[in-house]
Amino acid sequence: MDERQLKRVEGIILSMTPHERRVPHVIDGSRRQRIAAGSGTTVEQVNQLLESRKQMARMMQAMGSGKMPSLPGMGPGAPTMGGGPRPSATRKASSKRKKKKARK
Repeated sequence: MDERQLKRVEGIILSMTPHERRVPHVIDGSRRQRIAAGSGTTVEQVNQLLESRKQMARMMQAMGSGKMPSLPGMGPGAPTMGGGPRPSATRKASSKRKKKKARK
């Protein structure tokens, strides 16, 4: 992002109310028009910002649940930060149960 894009994003965000910043799904068509007029941008630019925010939220949620979402520019052969897939905790528990049953 260059300086102009950052200024545009800042203007859009500052044109939102605090409630709209916290809960962006309340932003309907008329609010988008008000935000665009207040920030000196178009409704399409406001839509793009809201869509990218939604995409970022999805990615953060996926990372929080232990999944590594596919990032743009990261192909299947790209190195991963975790070093590989994590072992499943349920597999360990089920194998322990089987061992306990076999002992009896």
